[in-house]
Amino acid sequence: MGRSGVEPNCVSWNGMIAGFNRSGLHSEAFLFFQKMHSQAFKPDGTSVSSVLPAIGDLKDLNKGKQVHGYVNKLGLESDNCVVSSLVDMYGKCASKVEMFQVFNEMSKVDLGAFNALIAGLSRNSLADNALNLFNRFKDSGMNLNVVTWTSIIACCSQNGKDLEALELFREMQAYGVKPNFVTLPCLLPACGNIAALKHGKSTHCFALRMGIYHDVYVCSALIDMYAKCGKIRAAQLIFDSILQKNLVCWNAIIGGYSLHGMAEKAIETFSLMQKNGHEPDSITLTCVLSACSQRGLTKEGLYYYNIMSKKHGFEAKIEHYACLVTLFGRAGKLEEACSVIKKMPFEPDACVWGALLSSCRVHNNVSLAETAAKKLFELEPNNPGNYVLLSNIYACKGMWSEVDMVRDMMKRKGLRKNPGCSWIEVKNKVHMLLAGDKSHPQMAQINEKLNELSMEMRKLGYFPNIEYVLQDVEEQDKVQILCGHSEKLAVVFGLLHTPAGTSLTVIKNLRICGDCHKVIQFISSFENREILVRDTNRFHHFKNGICSCGDYW
Repeated sequence: MGRSGVEPNCVSWNGMIAGFNRSGLHSEAFLFFQKMHSQAFKPDGTSVSSVLPAIGDLKDLNKGKQVHGYVNKLGLESDNCVVSSLVDMYGKCASKVEMFQVFNEMSKVDLGAFNALIAGLSRNSLADNALNLFNRFKDSGMNLNVVTWTSIIACCSQNGKDLEALELFREMQAYGVKPNFVTLPCLLPACGNIAALKHGKSTHCFALRMGIYHDVYVCSALIDMYAKCGKIRAAQLIFDSILQKNLVCWNAIIGGYSLHGMAEKAIETFSLMQKNGHEPDSITLTCVLSACSQRGLTKEGLYYYNIMSKKHGFEAKIEHYACLVTLFGRAGKLEEACSVIKKMPFEPDACVWGALLSSCRVHNNVSLAETAAKKLFELEPNNPGNYVLLSNIYACKGMWSEVDMVRDMMKRKGLRKNPGCSWIEVKNKVHMLLAGDKSHPQMAQINEKLNELSMEMRKLGYFPNIEYVLQDVEEQDKVQILCGHSEKLAVVFGLLHTPAGTSLTVIKNLRICGDCHKVIQFISSFENREILVRDTNRFHHFKNGICSCGDYW
């Protein structure tokens, strides 16, 4: 600029910093901020507010503290935009103490800083803190805007508080705050997470009434929601209706096909996407690899893994290696899965070792399971799921002393097994059923119906597969435990409360067990129902006694 005879000023410097940041060139934004200072231009509040988001995205706490020191030196602590940017930066850098400190030092709470704090708490999985803070300020009469409500809804849907997100959306409108095209993509994942289809459809109608249905991000969220609620055909119809498709909506539909085990359709759509001029990103390849693993397509999965760098020009990330381990592991090729881990160019994380441990559970390989579990105990010492998986593998082999050893480890660490839990939406309400829960008000009717179905199954030669009860108890107790699995309870609850022939959708927080899989196959035929069960791996479509997974899951 100087060479062309035009002297740069503070405004032009700020424009360059903001431009670099908006373009994702975060390091360049910070370097330009430094250069501005070194060339005797005094950065102002706008300069600082522009560079802090870049530092947050870099997650460089030291740089952030340097700029914070500069803020104090210049006396910019009263600039609300600067304070909001500092709160945002500390949140992105997972520096919770400093984030709260900056916010609490404000003489008067600014709504922008409050919104940044809610977002920071969400990023750091502090949803309870965010909800408490939100309710406190709401009850104090603070005039919360659409950004605030959208932030807290996003916080809940991203941190497992899906019912709270749905309630907040209702409350938001009761307070007279109008949701916008950003709110809906934040809400819809909550509907999908718990398969609250009626709520999802209601949100879809809201988008139509508000005239924001054709926003590509709203449509992408609707695709994801319908896929997670078991309505992959509806997801496909929405995808087909989008005139200007971007990578986000292509990824959403490919991910939906993967979730439903429709590997061939996912691969076909992946090819179509490229023919339409869209280059895949790392998320696209994760969806394709996951789809291949659902169907045991090891050859195809390896092909798509190899073309990542050769054809598409980006190196595999940790999630791609985890998919590859699952691909080989689930197919019983555990040595190949181990080879993938050994050849990784960086240290495997908990997702990679977890993929191996889960595969060992499917094939009951004790020695490899112990290797994977040892790594996981180091990486995630407080994750009870890893201990439970290893314990289950020991139990399958009748190694009860080893089972007791793992359970003692959990006791010493104060860890408890997460109970099996299933959700089903009936008459616009989401019902939750816990494994072995005797306190449910309709448990007597559920057990009575389950016993009737069991008698019919026995007439056809079915007997409960007690191999799936991983406890050292008497055989009759094992049968009773199987009857209490949450997915069975949820399906029977649905049978009792819906008209004959109505399809049922159940969501489970764990992998469906083999006995429940066989029982639900029978129920789908005997009751003439289509039953969809989404476990931690995929959707199972049960119809006429057959499951879409082909008994491969």
